[in-house]
Amino acid sequence: MSATAGACAALAVLGLTAVPAAADDVPDFRPDQWSLASIGAQEAWETSQGQGVTVALPGVSVDEEHPDLRDNLVVDTEFGGNGGDTDLGTAMGALAVGHGHGMDADGGVLGVAPAARLLVLPTGTDSSGSGSADTGDADATAGTESPGADATAAAADSADLADVIGYAVEQGAQVVLLPTEVDQDEDLQAATASATRSGTLVVAPAGGEDDPNVLAVGGVTEEGTLLPDSPPASAIGLLAPGAELSTAGPDMGQVDVTGTPYAAAVAAGAAALLNSEYPQLGSEQLRAALVEGAQQGTEGLSSLYLPAAVEQASGEAQDIPLVDDDLVQDDSPTVPVWMWFALVGVVLALIVILLVLWVRRSTKDPYGVEAERREEDQRLAAERAEQAKAEERPSRRKKGGRRRKT
Repeated sequence: MSATAGACAALAVLGLTAVPAAADDVPDFRPDQWSLASIGAQEAWETSQGQGVTVALPGVSVDEEHPDLRDNLVVDTEFGGNGGDTDLGTAMGALAVGHGHGMDADGGVLGVAPAARLLVLPTGTDSSGSGSADTGDADATAGTESPGADATAAAADSADLADVIGYAVEQGAQVVLLPTEVDQDEDLQAATASATRSGTLVVAPAGGEDDPNVLAVGGVTEEGTLLPDSPPASAIGLLAPGAELSTAGPDMGQVDVTGTPYAAAVAAGAAALLNSEYPQLGSEQLRAALVEGAQQGTEGLSSLYLPAAVEQASGEAQDIPLVDDDLVQDDSPTVPVWMWFALVGVVLALIVILLVLWVRRSTKDPYGVEAERREEDQRLAAERAEQAKAEERPSRRKKGGRRRKT
């Protein structure tokens, strides 16, 4: 990618992470990242960049040191080591949450949700879908070949992926991005159903079995046509850019990629933006906002467009409280009404008692007048007693004198 476009991309991240920028301040990414302009990401960034949201990417490895990812990347090796082929995972992760890089904001690529967190869950062997890397771009650091259909034998099996999905939900992921199509495995479909009930949106490349709990994404070119070898329209729930997308590549550089997994990554980043702005929405509401807020694409399919999706999500969120009252009631014991009144009465009585004690103490002889009066009374009483004694002594001497003889 060109240095000018890279600088614009990284500058946008540095400016937007602190305070949302105005629409006029957001640069045009069409030269190398046409997908961001195509889905209206610049407008959505005015209010949200995906902060507070975790996108889980199971079944693949990722380049942990890539400068476009390392600052918001967590690799959890609960199910396998991070290694081997990292091209697919790195490219998908950057399309979803890449944040650019460079000390002087002179390089990198942006994902749709540059402030979201990426949770990578390798399974030891990459779970890879179809996709290819285009090395025709002179600015690409190096080419990469994402594993295709002939590499399915090396992919993590569906049972492993099902366990990882459940683990990702437990770790708080709001969006789960699958790198491969959903197949007929019962464990995998049970895991996606459980994730949906938990409020986590599962996004996957289109072309697998129909799973109502998964948003199946198909890819389109910059001209809006379906990718070659695209699955039938009946298998696609949403269209997103998927051809010649500039993203993080090998050797700390960038590369252009094409394939439905990359279109799914763009859609997952869009879901993260909506969830960050409206956290009260569940997976079904997020999916409805993305699909119903889309533009009409090729063959009458819904094509991702974030400004309309944000508006749709806003309408969905109006009547949904940020705190689920049902969950609060289920987790809290029921307290009888009379007990609340009794508790309030006890508290009021204590307040009154404390107030009376405070008033009495604060108003009881604050200047020592009462003590002075007491001392004065004692002094006067002593003086009167002394005076009475003095008056009594002469009378006793007179009565007790000697009598004269007659």
